[in-house]
This record gives sequence, C-alpha cells and structure tokens, in this order.
Amino acid sequence: MGLLCFGIWTLFDANQLYHNALTSPFGTRRSVSVAFLRPIAAVANALGLSGPVNAANSALGRNQATTNAKLPPPPFVPPSGNRPPNNVTISGVSPRPHTHLGQAVGSSTGVQHYTWPPPVTQPTPSHPLVMLDIGDSIGEDLGFGLLDQFAQDRYVHVIPKGKIDTGLARPDVWNWPVALENDLRQYHPGVVVIMMGANDNQSLLLANGNGVPTGTAQWDRLYRQRVALLMAEATAAGAHVMWVGLPPLSSPAVNSTFAAHVNAIAQQEAAVHNGVTYVSSWSTLGGPHGSFVQYKRVGGNVLEIRYSDGVHLAPSGYDLLASSLVQPMERAWRIDLHTKPLLGG
Repeated sequence: MGLLCFGIWTLFDANQLYHNALTSPFGTRRSVSVAFLRPIAAVANALGLSGPVNAANSALGRNQATTNAKLPPPPFVPPSGNRPPNNVTISGVSPRPHTHLGQAVGSSTGVQHYTWPPPVTQPTPSHPLVMLDIGDSIGEDLGFGLLDQFAQDRYVHVIPKGKIDTGLARPDVWNWPVALENDLRQYHPGVVVIMMGANDNQSLLLANGNGVPTGTAQWDRLYRQRVALLMAEATAAGAHVMWVGLPPLSSPAVNSTFAAHVNAIAQQEAAVHNGVTYVSSWSTLGGPHGSFVQYKRVGGNVLEIRYSDGVHLAPSGYDLLASSLVQPMERAWRIDLHTKPLLGG
C-alpha cells in the first residue's frame, strides 16, 4: 500500500519533482534523479495529471524553495589527449554532413535554378508534417508544449529530442551537430524547432582542449559558427528551421543579458540562412520591459509560466509558448495547421 501511494504521488507530482532534480547540484544523485523522473514527468504532462498538483504547489508557495537554487554550468574539463571529442573539428564542432545541395526547379525560360530547402508540403493525415524539436532543458520544455499542442492533431507528428544540460559550448558533453545529423537521417523531418543557449554562458571548448572565455570577440565568432552549423545541417537535409529565442532569465548562472546576446546571434544567422525563421519568446514569457516573471495573466487567469529557478518553463509556460508558435509556423511555412492554440490564442 505504501509503494502504491508513493507511485501515485510520484506520478501526480512528477513535474515538480523533475524540475527540483534539474535545479539540484550536479553529481550522480542529480543525474539518476533526472533520468528516472524525466519519462514519468512526460507521461504525467501528456495525461494532464500534474496540473492540479502544480496549482496546489503554487498556492502553498512550495516553489519558493528553489528561489536560491544555483544552476552552474558543467565544470570545464579538457578532454584527454589531442583527439577531437565526438568527431569534431579543431573549432569544436562536427563537419557539415554530406546531404542534398539543392533542388532543381524549372522556369518559364527553360533554365533550371536551384532552391533549397524545398517548400513545406501542406500536411495531411496520410502524410503528416514531421516536426523535430531539439535543444537544452528549455528546448525540452518546449518539446513538451509542442506535444500538448499537437496531441490531437493527425496532421503533425512531433519528435521531442531535447536533452538537459546541453548546449553548443561543450561538444565533449553533448555534440549537437552530430546528434542533429543522426536525427535528420533517422526521422527525415520537414521542420526542425530549436531552442537552446541557457547552458552556454561558459567557455567554449575547442577540440585541442583549450577554452575560449565568454565576453570575447572570439567566443562570439565561434558561437556564431556553431549556431550557423545547426541551421546549415537542417536546411541541407531539406528541413526548414524555426529557431526560438531564449526568454528572460534570472539565475545565478545565466541572466537576461546573456540570453539577449545569444538571441541576437541566432536572429542574425537566421536572417542569412534560407529556410530559417527566428521567433522571439521574450514577450510571450516575459513581463513588462523584458523582465523575468514567474506568473502571468493569460486570458482571465493568472498562470505560473516559469519556475522560481529563473530558467525553466512550468507546464502553463511551455503550453503558452507552443501555442504562440502556431501562427508563426503557418506564416513561415505557408501551410494551414489544423490546431487551435491551447493558451493565449
């Protein structure tokens, strides 16, 4: 009976337990807790079981316990030897994959020109749009929201592949260009949604074991290359990209100034990459003047959209963000999505 009660409590309170694990100090206990609770939280969110408990936690002020939780980036540990980690180049990223270079399109003059990526095809139940979601823990939160948004939609198939504690700074921990290349080959998505950067306020690891500190021109140049590589990989494989910017952040490890900085880099790169659209989350998840807010009025209700750790999205927050992307997706890809926004629409 005790085990049964514990199991029910874990399922209903999985989302809060999962985010408590995310904000705990790095170490074996955190890794085991996150690995155990992540799939349970996903199931609870998909079934809508965690909502009542989250509301009760907010009313009782339980989330305030994480106000002073620190989210330090992983410690910088140079790889052993001179071999590039995870098949990366000396700049610290994987090479661009050998994929499609263009699609021949006829013109009225009979001369072919090349356009790439090809237009997104209007999805149907028999040929749904495959939407790949990647990113760090915030990108993973967005993946939960996209799953909720399109849960009853036969026209869209969401593949959530976000991974916590990752980013573009540490390819030795997780190499996103390599992971994306593998996902592109396995799932053949028509679109890729990317949201990451909250873990990147640290030195960029190079394949030779050196680190490039933040706040330098070299850091900006190399980070820009890594952002551009993800965009180029996805579009070279024929997918369109929606890069979702970070929301306002308020954490000892990362703040809104850094978020705005990496957002600007992503927005600038999106402007010069065909098939890439940048969408800001700043006003959707932020307060007046771009401030971090934990609660926000949506319609006639005040909802907890962020956790008090200053970083992660609460269920209402990631549903709100996913809902806000429906119209930008329709405009960018010139398709009709058979879904109505869950929140804010």
